[in-house]
Amino acid sequence: MNRLKYYTRYTASLLMLLLLASSAALSQPGKFSRKDRGRFALFSDSASATAAEYMLHLEMAYQKIDSVQNVSKLGPEIIIIGERLQESDSIVHFVDQSLVKYEETLNLRNLEILKILLEDAEHDLHRYHDTFKESDARLTRLRNEIHGLRKDSILRQLFHDSVARKNFLPQLRGLRDRRRYTDSLLTNSLTTIHKLKTEASAGSIIAAQLMNRLNNRLSMAGKKIFQKEMNYLWEKRTTTTAGENLSEVFKEEQRALKFYYSNSSEDRLIRWALGIVFFWWVTRNLRILKRREKTKSLITYDISHLAHHPVVSALAVVLSIAPLFDLHAPPAYMQFVQLLLIVTLTFIYKKQWPRILFKYWIGITALFLIFSFTNHILVPSLMQRLFFIALNVATIVLALLFRKAFPRNHQLARFIRVVLILVVVMNVLAIITNISGRLTLSNMFSITSIFGLTQVIGLSALVKILVEAVLLQIHTSRVQQELTNTFDPAPIVQNFRKPMLGVVLLIWIAVFTANLNLFDALFDGIGNILNTEQNIGNTSFTLGSILLFFLIIWIAHFLQRYLGYFLGDIGDDEGENLAHRSRLLMTKLVLLGAGYLLAVSASGLPVDKITIVLGALGVGIGMGLQNIVNNFVSGIILIFDRPLKVGDSVEVGSHAGRVKEIGLRSSTLVTTDGADVIIPNGDVLSQQIVNWTLGNTYKRVDFDMTIAVAEDKTDAVIGEIKEAIKATDCVLQKREPSILVESVSDSELKLKIFFWCEDVYKEEQTRSEVRYQVYRTLKDQGINSK
Repeated sequence: MNRLKYYTRYTASLLMLLLLASSAALSQPGKFSRKDRGRFALFSDSASATAAEYMLHLEMAYQKIDSVQNVSKLGPEIIIIGERLQESDSIVHFVDQSLVKYEETLNLRNLEILKILLEDAEHDLHRYHDTFKESDARLTRLRNEIHGLRKDSILRQLFHDSVARKNFLPQLRGLRDRRRYTDSLLTNSLTTIHKLKTEASAGSIIAAQLMNRLNNRLSMAGKKIFQKEMNYLWEKRTTTTAGENLSEVFKEEQRALKFYYSNSSEDRLIRWALGIVFFWWVTRNLRILKRREKTKSLITYDISHLAHHPVVSALAVVLSIAPLFDLHAPPAYMQFVQLLLIVTLTFIYKKQWPRILFKYWIGITALFLIFSFTNHILVPSLMQRLFFIALNVATIVLALLFRKAFPRNHQLARFIRVVLILVVVMNVLAIITNISGRLTLSNMFSITSIFGLTQVIGLSALVKILVEAVLLQIHTSRVQQELTNTFDPAPIVQNFRKPMLGVVLLIWIAVFTANLNLFDALFDGIGNILNTEQNIGNTSFTLGSILLFFLIIWIAHFLQRYLGYFLGDIGDDEGENLAHRSRLLMTKLVLLGAGYLLAVSASGLPVDKITIVLGALGVGIGMGLQNIVNNFVSGIILIFDRPLKVGDSVEVGSHAGRVKEIGLRSSTLVTTDGADVIIPNGDVLSQQIVNWTLGNTYKRVDFDMTIAVAEDKTDAVIGEIKEAIKATDCVLQKREPSILVESVSDSELKLKIFFWCEDVYKEEQTRSEVRYQVYRTLKDQGINSK
C-alpha cells in the first residue's frame, strides 16, 4: 500500500513538470502550438517551416509533375512502331499460312523468299521489343519519381497542418488534380507499352518457331532439288495439278512483294539518290559545254550515250546496280526491275546496234517475258514441259546468233561472248533436267541463263556510261581551263576499265549465284574464311582485316593517281595552266595519308605491336641496317607510287632500258643489248628517272638533211616534206612536224627535221621510214638530198 502511494506521487510529480515545461515553451514567440508540435517533429526535417518554404516545395512538385506529364505521353515513334508491329505480325502470319497452304508446291526459291521475309520480320520484332522495353523502363522510372514526392517532409507537414493548408488550398487541389491526371496518363502509357511488348514477344516466339521449320524445309529442299520430282518425259504421268491455282500463286507473290517493298524503302532511296547525283553531274557538264558551244567536240571522244540520252543513261546506271540492293528480293520484284532495265537498253541500242543484232535482242526480250511467266508454273503438264524445251532450244539458237552478230569492239565484248556460251550450256542442262523430271532445277537453269544474259548487257552499258562520264568530266574541265589541244582517250579508258571490270564481274557473279540460290551459301563460306581469327605467335588477325587494309590502300592510291583527270589534268600539257598542279599534289598527299590512317583503323591491326615493330626497326637502323631499310622502303614507294612500272622504257643514271622487274630490294632493267642491270631501289629513287612511257609512249625524233633547192621553192619543198612525214606510219598526227633551217648556201639548204613518234619502242624504225619517205618524195620532184 505504501509502495502504491509512492508511485502515485512520483507519477504526479512528473506530470506537473511536463506541464510546466510545455507552458514555458508555448509562452515563447514563434513556436508552434501543442497540436502541431507532434506533427512537425514526426514529418519535418527542420524545427520550423515558413510559407515561403511551403510555396517553394509546392512549386518544385508542380514542376516535377509537369515534367513527368510532358515525357510520359507516348511519342509518334511508338505509334509508328506499333503500326509496323502489325506489318511484322502480318509477315509472320503470311509465312505461316504459306507453309501450311503450299506444303507440297513450295520450291527452293519460294522457301528462300519466305526465309528472307521472316528474317526481316524477326529482326524488326527484336528491335521493336527492345524499344518497348526501354520505354517501359522510362515510364516506370517516372512513376517512381511521382511516388517520391510523398517523401517530401515539408509537403507532408503541409497536408497535416489544417491552418497552413487553408492558405494553400487552391495550390493543393491543383497539385492533387495534376497528380491524378499524371497517374492516369502513366497508367495508360504503361498499359499500351506492356501490350505492345507482349505482342512483340509473342511474334518473336512464333517467328523463331517458323524459322526452325523453314530451315528444315530448306535443308530437305536442297537435298531434293537434284532428285527426281516428276516422271520422265516419256513416262505416263501419275501426278495431278488439282492443287495448283495460278491466280492464288500470283496473289501470294503480290503479298510477298508488298511486304518486301514496304521493308526496303531505305535501299531504294539510296539507289535513286545515287542516280540523281549522277544525272546532275552529267547534265551540269553538258550545260557547260553547250554554253561554250563545244558539244560537237564530244564526237572526238565517242561520248554518245550521255550526249544523246542523259536521262535514260542515268536510269540505266540505277537499274544496273539495282541487283546489289535486291539480292534477296521476291522473284516478281527482280523480274520487274530487270524488265525496266531491258526497256532502257532497248531505247539506248535501238539506233546504235545493227538491225539484225537488234532483232535478236528483241527475241531475247520476248524470251525473258515468257520465262518470267512460266516461272510461276509449279507443276507443269506434259505439253507445258514440251513448251519449256522449245523455249530452251529457242534460247540456244538466239544466243548463238547473237554471239555471231555481236560487235567485237563493244564494251565487255569478250565477257559477253563467254556469258553467251554459258547461256547455251545452261539451257542444254535445263533440257536434260526437264526430260529427267527435275523441273525445279530445269526452271532454275532457264531463268538464271536469261537473267545472266540481260544483266551482262546492262553491265556493259554501265561501263560504257561511266567511262563516258569520266571523259566528259575531263573534257569539260579542260574547256573551262581553255586548254585547246585534244587528248587521247584510249589510255584513260584503259586505266578506268580494269577496276570497273572487276566491279562488274562481282555484280554479275552476285546476281548469277542469287538466281541459282547459291549466293547465301557462297557469301557465308567466304565470310567464314575471312572472319576466322588467325594467330601468329601472340598476334591475332583475320584475313578479312588484311584484305580490307590492302583494299583501302589500293583505293587511296587509285584516287590520288587519277584525281587530276577530274580537274582536266592528264599529264600531257606542255606548260599550259600548270598552276593548279602544286595544289593537286597537296591534295594527293592528304588523300594518301588519310587512306593509310583509315586502312590501319579499319583493319583492326594491333597498333601497339606495330609500334613495337617500328621501335625494333629503329634500333636495327641504328645498328647498321640503313641501306637495307632504305632499299626496302624505296621498293614500297616504287610499288605504290609507281614512278616506273614493269615494261616502261626508262633511263636511271647512266643505265637505260626496259623495266623487267620491281622488287622490294632492287629493280631490274633490260638494256637494248640484252643485259640485265640490277639497281638497288634506293639508288633508283636517289637519281633522276627519265621515264619515256609514264604518261604516254610519245618521243620526239630528229635527223639532219641537206637538200639542193632553189630559193623560191623552199617553202613548197618544206611543205612537201611535212606531208611526207605525216603520211608515214607511227608518226603522231596531232603534233605538227617542225623543220628548221640550220645553214644556207647558194646551192643547198641544211635542215633540222623534228617529228613525234607514237611509240618510243619504234623510234629507230620510224626514223628510218620517215627518212626514206622524205627521200622518195624529194626524188620524185627531182631534188637531191643527203
